[in-house]
This record gives sequence, C-alpha cells and structure tokens, in this order.
Amino acid sequence: MQGAPQRPSSLGRSWLAALFATLGVVLFGAAVATAMAVEPAGEASPQLTSPFMATISGPPARPLTLDELDRYAALAGWPNEPGWWPEMRRIVLCETASLDPRAFNPDDPNGGSFGLAQLNGRYHFDRAGEDFRRWSDPVVNLRTALWLRTVRGRFGGEGGWANCAALLGIH
Repeated sequence: MQGAPQRPSSLGRSWLAALFATLGVVLFGAAVATAMAVEPAGEASPQLTSPFMATISGPPARPLTLDELDRYAALAGWPNEPGWWPEMRRIVLCETASLDPRAFNPDDPNGGSFGLAQLNGRYHFDRAGEDFRRWSDPVVNLRTALWLRTVRGRFGGEGGWANCAALLGIH
C-alpha cells in the first residue's frame, strides 16, 4: 500500500520512548533542585553559630571532648575566669556527664531539661532571645546558660543547677 502511512518500527518506538523518559527525568530533577534552592517566603536561613548547625541532622549523636566543650563555651561568650566558665564547666560535667549535646531529661520540670547545661523548658531560651528549636546546639545552649548565670548573679539556688552546685560547693 503506497498511500498508507508507515508505522514506526518497534526499535524506533523504543528509542523515542527512552528519549522522552530521559527528558522527563532531567526536567523533573531540575524542577526539584530549583524548588529546594528557594527559601519559603518569610523564612530566612539560620545564622550558623557552630559547626553543628552546618549539618542537616544537627549535633552528632556523640559526646563532645573537653576541648570541644571549652571551644563552644568561648564561642558562647563565657569568660574563662573564676566565678564563670571554670565553675560552669564543672556544673556541665555534673549535669551532663556524657557531654552529649542532645542530652534530655524528661523528668525535670517545665517539660524537661535540655542540652549540655540541662536548662529547664523553653523559658530561659525565650528570655535569652535564643531559638528553643536549637537547644542541642552547644553554642546556643551554653549562651543561654551564660544569660541565666548573668541574670541570677550566681550558680545554684532555686531553678538553677541547684543539685550540682550544692554537690560541688559552687554558689
């Protein structure tokens, strides 16, 4: 039949289908990559305050070393002088012996105690101007603890590391 259109061979159809499938995957991938690169309206990227915040999953599920703890305390602004970081370092070691930035004690008041300094609930984070969602960032946690120590003018007492401060003779 001379006037009838010819059907493409099965090889031609397979090649054509593969081409369209590949183009679809490439275009879909580009669209997804573009969508992920755009920030939602009204939400700014968080400022990085410590190396932990540079990772998607947050702080590693491992204890800090004492050197790392000291570096994070310095980044948080703790003065390394009597009455400040040396005492808080001892309290952190008492409160969170594992030095796990993700330490959480659900049995403490106000929703539990959070992070290296075992801060109760979100109250102190809010008052210190810190984002409670970042409680496990060592710098944010220690900066909030510094705010608390500064406002109180002491360690221990009601609502502030009372057990460890008494145990260690820190006031």
